[in-house]
Amino acid sequence: MSVGEVSRERVEQRLVSLDEAFESFPVNQTTLTVAPETYRQVREQAQQGLVDAYVQLSNDAGQVLLGEGDGGAVPNVEPSPGETLVDGVCRAIDDLTGVECTLTGLERVTILGVCREDADEPDPVYRLVVVFAGDAVGGTAGTDFEWVDAVPESALPAH
Repeated sequence: MSVGEVSRERVEQRLVSLDEAFESFPVNQTTLTVAPETYRQVREQAQQGLVDAYVQLSNDAGQVLLGEGDGGAVPNVEPSPGETLVDGVCRAIDDLTGVECTLTGLERVTILGVCREDADEPDPVYRLVVVFAGDAVGGTAGTDFEWVDAVPESALPAH
């Protein structure tokens, strides 16, 4: 089985686990064309079944947690392939930010078909990008994160 077929299968498995954890949700699909080096990296990650997970994490005051780097972005994690998606995202958010969370919903789910820009025939590798909504339930945000009142559009992934 090719890496593209394996990555498509893994994306489908992750979608099934999301469907089991959350009510129905729309799935977007888009294609990106990238440089050969970026394609190699995405291909390696696809073989591991990694998911790009972003979490709009809210506290009791209705503020959202943003990282201070890159102009402020919602936390982005890659749960380990052996974990359930929900458990892996929550563990990774705690590890990254110091904040324990519970995931309350899905804001956006996108299947990315990533193609190499210099290829004659497209050989897409598939990657899942998920934006979760979540609530902080414990812990303290690390020094690289801050609670803000409004989320700028630039704080979320473009796809």
